Amino acid sequence: MSPSDPSQPRFPSLPIIQGGPPPESPRRSMADRYGGLLYLGVAGLVVLAGLLGWFGYRAWALRDVWRDIYVLNDPREPDPSRVEAAARLAGDPRVEPRQLWDLALNRLLPDRARCVLAEGIGSDLVASDPRGFANAVARSPDWPGWLRLALVRPLALASTDGHTLPRERLGDLCRGDDPILRLWALYTLAVQPRPDPQTAAELDLAASTDRPEHELAAMLLEALRGPRAARLEILDRATRWNHEHHAETRALWQHPAPS
Repeated sequence: MSPSDPSQPRFPSLPIIQGGPPPESPRRSMADRYGGLLYLGVAGLVVLAGLLGWFGYRAWALRDVWRDIYVLNDPREPDPSRVEAAARLAGDPRVEPRQLWDLALNRLLPDRARCVLAEGIGSDLVASDPRGFANAVARSPDWPGWLRLALVRPLALASTDGHTLPRERLGDLCRGDDPILRLWALYTLAVQPRPDPQTAAELDLAASTDRPEHELAAMLLEALRGPRAARLEILDRATRWNHEHHAETRALWQHPAPS
């Protein structure tokens, strides 16, 4: 029987397997495995590193502010050091007015430090909520007179800057028992847009009397009638007058200023 006999069955030929390990498939890169998720993750890490760096820089740049806040709130520090820290915070533009407000209302701080903080608030906080600020100053119970007087200064500054404040709350301050607070409230009413002419007339009358507060009335009248650029300097002088003549405020400032 020959191999080429067509009557015999034929079987397929078998492949010849070579010895050794199978060939390796080509390795895929991380980008091939994860596609866009890889780049998204890398971008997220870059953003996170940038945010951490930014927060770290901000914390480092504000280290003196944090130090002053720590000194101000540390009861073991002497009061002069705490007052100095309050003065630096009140004059630092990096400190938010809301922070000054919260610190000024903290009864655990020295009263003189609270007064300094209150006087440093400025007009921006009033402008953000005129009615709320005026309500707090006019109606908050159990506030000492020096604190209410210190916080009427931001109202006067806001009115000087052209903001309209609630007349009924300023009227409450005018009807109080403190004649110095009344003069500041009258100025605030007289300098704001669309004033009642009677308020300026009352300031004029107070300046013409021989009462102790006539000097303050004259200064506030000078600010009211003077050029706008000069008003802030005059109000600063009027604030210093408070330190020397308002009974409760004078008690805070009667000792020499801390060196």
